[in-house]
Amino acid sequence: MSLIELLTGSVVFVSAAGSSLQLWALAGAAAVAEQRQHQRQEQAEVTLARAEATLRALAPAAGDCTTATAQLLQALAAQPLAPGLARQLEVSAGGEAVLLRLAVAGEAEPRQRLYAPAAFGRCGIPLGGGGGTP
Repeated sequence: MSLIELLTGSVVFVSAAGSSLQLWALAGAAAVAEQRQHQRQEQAEVTLARAEATLRALAPAAGDCTTATAQLLQALAAQPLAPGLARQLEVSAGGEAVLLRLAVAGEAEPRQRLYAPAAFGRCGIPLGGGGGTP
């Protein structure tokens, strides 16, 4: 085998090995990015579940739904938020519910939940009983 053949073979081998390493690096980076996105999605679901559990743990109260909506808004705003998530809270047009939008980095559409205080027993129900006949 001549020196030219040896050098040509070495160049071909090094080029193939370099291309292979680049492909493996790209595949590894894609796998890591996918895993991080999956973790952010899981964190979003945990955040939504925690928000609902917090609202369910609030003591029932009879009264104005607008005041109860403000209390729900405060309770949701006080929840911790994981990195990679963005929270947006809005009061509905009538003031009777809170809209929670939870955006996950890397996703086009945010997750949305509408929380009405009446659904959690925070307004519109008398606490002392129905006042009717049994």
